[in-house]
Amino acid sequence: MKKQKGVTLIELIVAMTIIIITLFVGVPNLQQLVKNNEIVSQSNTIASFIAYARSEATKRKSNVRICRGKIVEETAECASTGNNLLILNNNDTLIRTAELSSNINFYFQNLASSTITFSAQGIPDDTGEIVLCDDRGASFAKGVALNLGGQVRSLVRSEINNVSCS
Repeated sequence: MKKQKGVTLIELIVAMTIIIITLFVGVPNLQQLVKNNEIVSQSNTIASFIAYARSEATKRKSNVRICRGKIVEETAECASTGNNLLILNNNDTLIRTAELSSNINFYFQNLASSTITFSAQGIPDDTGEIVLCDDRGASFAKGVALNLGGQVRSLVRSEINNVSCS
C-alpha cells in the first residue's frame, strides 16, 4: 500500500467548516471590540481636553471656555451641532480644537448650558457630564464627569445607566 500524501476531501471540508464557524462567531465580536475602543478613546480625548482647558485658564489667568462647535472659514464658533470641541479665550479666539469621530454623538448633560467656562483659578462655572453614544444606544455609552474643583473622571457603570443618548 502506498503512503498517501496530502489531505482527503472530507478533511478539507471539516477544516473549512471549522474556519467558517470561527469567522461567524469572531467577526461580530471584533466589530464590538472596535466600537468599544473607539468610544473609550473619544472619552479619554474629552477628559484630556477638559484638563487642558483648565490648565490654560490658570496659565493665562483668565477665563477659558469649552463648547461644542464648528470651524467656518478659519473662525471658530460655538454651535449646537458639530463634532468639534473648542477651547476659546475671553475674546473668542481659538486656543485648541479636537475633532471627534462622526460615528459618535456627544451630549452635555446636567449642565446649565453646552458651554463650560473655567475661571482664572481653574474652577468651572458648572458641573455635569459629557456623554458619548454610538449607534448601540445608552447601554454602551461612556462619559466623563466634571466636579466643582475642575477635576475630570470617567463615569462609572451605575451613572451610565442614568444617561440619555438624545
